[in-house]
Amino acid sequence: MVEKQADSISVKEVGDTLSIDVNCPSRLIIKNTPNNRKVLYVLLRVLKSQNGKNLLTFKKISLLFGLHARQDSNNFFREFQFFGEDFYQYLERKRKLKEAFPLIEKQILKYPLTSIKEHYRLFLKEHPKFKMSESSFRKYASDIDAVKLKKRFEQLTTKGEIKPDKEQFLKEIIADENTSKDIRKQIIKVFPELEPSDKEVSREISFIKDSNKFGKNLLVMLLIGSGLNYKILSILMGVSKATIHNMFYYLTFLKRLILGSIKWWSGKITTDEKWVRINGTWHYVISIIDDVTGFPLYFQVVSDLQKNTWKLFFDRFYKLYGTPKLIISDGSDAIAGAIKMVFPDVNHQLCKFHKLKNLTRKIYKSNHSYKKKQKMVKLAKGIFDNSTYFSRKRAARRLMEIGSPEISRYVKNSIMGKWKQLTKGLTSNSAERWNRKIEKVIQGRYGLKSEKFVNQLITSLWLKETLIDKRHFGKSFIQNVNFTKISQENLQTSNIIEFFKRNLLKKVA
Repeated sequence: MVEKQADSISVKEVGDTLSIDVNCPSRLIIKNTPNNRKVLYVLLRVLKSQNGKNLLTFKKISLLFGLHARQDSNNFFREFQFFGEDFYQYLERKRKLKEAFPLIEKQILKYPLTSIKEHYRLFLKEHPKFKMSESSFRKYASDIDAVKLKKRFEQLTTKGEIKPDKEQFLKEIIADENTSKDIRKQIIKVFPELEPSDKEVSREISFIKDSNKFGKNLLVMLLIGSGLNYKILSILMGVSKATIHNMFYYLTFLKRLILGSIKWWSGKITTDEKWVRINGTWHYVISIIDDVTGFPLYFQVVSDLQKNTWKLFFDRFYKLYGTPKLIISDGSDAIAGAIKMVFPDVNHQLCKFHKLKNLTRKIYKSNHSYKKKQKMVKLAKGIFDNSTYFSRKRAARRLMEIGSPEISRYVKNSIMGKWKQLTKGLTSNSAERWNRKIEKVIQGRYGLKSEKFVNQLITSLWLKETLIDKRHFGKSFIQNVNFTKISQENLQTSNIIEFFKRNLLKKVA
């Protein structure tokens, strides 16, 4: 121990610590700067009485400096401890983090469609020397030049490496609370399509104030979501097909309003896709359904079912609802990979009916005799329906023994290899029911011309579901809409009677 004294102040070196005693009334006057405050939060915390106890609690320190809560000063002290209780390292943290910006920019420009959350995880993995919170990472991401983003999107789209779906990524940055007004303006200037038109904003505000004003539009959407087409509606309402078309597209913000009105969900979800042909090209409606109630929580129209597409989909769901307790899906590797990236700690179960369906299809396609196929199908059903754990496993092993190499491989890899994900014996029936409703509303339509139409069509179907099951909603526009009154005012009775007369006469003839 080395001790040095000057007047009423003494300094003792004890091992790797310094002990400073001040034996007279004193006052410290320093400039009021953010860095100086950061030092004082720590210094006041380490001040001790003669018996070695801290003179001030974090709560008192926060109160002295006008901070909101004890955590505000405690967080600074934790940072100080993280940097080995070295003031230089502690104060240099901000400068070092600024050195991370070029690396963050490079990473985001390389993979522009990956969510900010996933970029954050990837950055910490690739650059462990930078210690930062997700909010700090988002702040740096929001500072990326919008022109650079535009050039990168154009480059990737031209090469065919990505689908032109830049809007959602940029909307995430615009919506981030850490994004400054200047950056928002810059992005919207380069990508004006991200900002809704004044007309749409005006309509949405008016709708929220008085949804019954838009009764005709809601009625058209509801009836189209129930399977009626423009021609029939034009007869029933006594207007032209062009008018029905305009009324159908008038409430383009309805999907957003329904999402904002959902206040409760069970936490158990199931997800699946439904293929649709839009203008001659295959697309997919991917959906997330509440597995307890069967109510659709979110959907999106996409052009492929790759892992990155599912990942973006789950990222958006997470931003809207948070983390689920349980996810049920089919055995798609793309879905499984996306779930691991977005919800790594959530229990992911596979639908037993999908597995059984795939297995029986392979059995019936095999070259075995009819009698042996029947025996194998019985074993396949036993894998999922037998009452005990051991009898289910025994059925799987027996099927592997007597089946063809292809069937044995499927049981080994896709069933036995994923046994933990099949133990609960769950199904994705709720998602299948929703898909059947989508199929029904699409049937009979003369071609689907655009994604915009399909989005509005599925939103119309969703509107219908909100009226059937209101358990998920708090106080919202849905409760205020009187569809009985709206129907009486807008559907012309004489036209309805005439319509049925015509159709009945055609059938009789």
